[in-house]
Amino acid sequence: MSLPKIRLERCKPPDEGIWLLDPAQERHLTRALRLYEGAFVEGLLPTEAGGEKVLLRLCGTPEGMALREVGREQERADGVRLHLLIGLLKADQFDAVLRSAAELGLYAVMPVVCERSVPRVAESDVLRKASRWQKVMDEGSKVSGYVMPPIARAPVRFADIPWDSLPAARYAAILEPRATPLSEIGEIPDELAFAVGPEGDWTPEEARALCENGFAPVSLGDGVLRASTSAIVGCGWFRLMAHRRGLVNGLSQE
Repeated sequence: MSLPKIRLERCKPPDEGIWLLDPAQERHLTRALRLYEGAFVEGLLPTEAGGEKVLLRLCGTPEGMALREVGREQERADGVRLHLLIGLLKADQFDAVLRSAAELGLYAVMPVVCERSVPRVAESDVLRKASRWQKVMDEGSKVSGYVMPPIARAPVRFADIPWDSLPAARYAAILEPRATPLSEIGEIPDELAFAVGPEGDWTPEEARALCENGFAPVSLGDGVLRASTSAIVGCGWFRLMAHRRGLVNGLSQE
């Protein structure tokens, strides 16, 4: 059974193996999850080496509830570093994409304000939006046990996409006949960018600009999917293929 998870970077650094909880995390563990003293918890701890998973037990101290460290292990490296570029969607759809993509091990997301994007983000509201998106992805990645939460980039206008900062391997979901099915793109690289437009897809000018900047058009099947569904399907497929590659490589080394 999966253990309840907590992000240790928000706790007070350990003193003799004891991690002190902040009030919000203490409420979550004891009230929302109804954990009792002695219950086991899995701590997610980012480090320069990639991160560690720490086994902990809930305990009481004079300063409040805390976590006593039992053991730890190095987190294994992710199979693929996936950057998602997605046309800005309505709040409910966008939150669903961020949460699901984070559960799938997304590395970073860059919201893009496209010509057909319905919502707009005021310049004065950028920091608040980015902070909220980060929280949504923190929770999504915590559910799946990813030590490093995805990075929420600030939203950019399509014309201002920083092409040079993106991985060399680039794929874009584009509704056109020449798009290659995802299942036929071959070997999955260690790092890649995947772009999905807003509802209504990219404009012809945006699709052309993506291709001119190294994005290969790909299709996600015969049917037409909503933008939010396309993003989740694509991220899931890349993650599964990377996992399969890891299994094959692991078997070949034995």
